[in-house]
Amino acid sequence: MYCPQCQVEYRDGFTECSDCRVPLLPGTATLDPDPFDPALELVVVLETNDPVQLSMAQGLLEDAGIPFFVLGQVATLVQGVDGFLHKWERVQVPRDREAEARELLEELLEPVPEDAAEEEA
Repeated sequence: MYCPQCQVEYRDGFTECSDCRVPLLPGTATLDPDPFDPALELVVVLETNDPVQLSMAQGLLEDAGIPFFVLGQVATLVQGVDGFLHKWERVQVPRDREAEARELLEELLEPVPEDAAEEEA
């Protein structure tokens, strides 16, 4: 028995995943092979020191199913200690998904004109 969501295996007699609260399936979990190809070239599509912008970008990429890697996340730990340190972080995606990622992040990266910001307020 295993959970189709989290892939955790259970002994016979269990019917529901204790974490996901979904019915268990018979058999054993089949883990998908890791889709990451270490030979795949990564390119930077975003450089930011704004944690909100970084979080929004990560959410957009996750929703689109675009794999990404963030360089500089260790610096986030240091920033948590000293909020005045604004370390730059770089979001990288595989080169074959670069155009899609840039198009997705384009609206996030465009600054809002001051006139438009004042009209919305």
